[in-house]
Amino acid sequence: MLIENVKNIWFNLHTIGMYITPFLWPFFPKIIWIYLIVILSWHINNNKCIISEIEYHMFGETFLGKGKKHFFVIFIKSFKSLFSNET
Repeated sequence: MLIENVKNIWFNLHTIGMYITPFLWPFFPKIIWIYLIVILSWHINNNKCIISEIEYHMFGETFLGKGKKHFFVIFIKSFKSLFSNET
């Protein structure tokens, strides 16, 4: 029961981080540094999300399922915010 609750909280936070945070940069321009760190971590970790790797080792699954990646969303949002007039 406790592990299932922790897993749900962890997966929900990862989902929020992936789908909500990319749209916050116009309001909080300094958040772009988080994305640059995430992109660098993907590059260092052979194009795999480190948080998803931790999820798999902890729970035997990831919040997106095995093999699914969300690098594209992070990369496009970061690239867009770098060249925006609002940052």
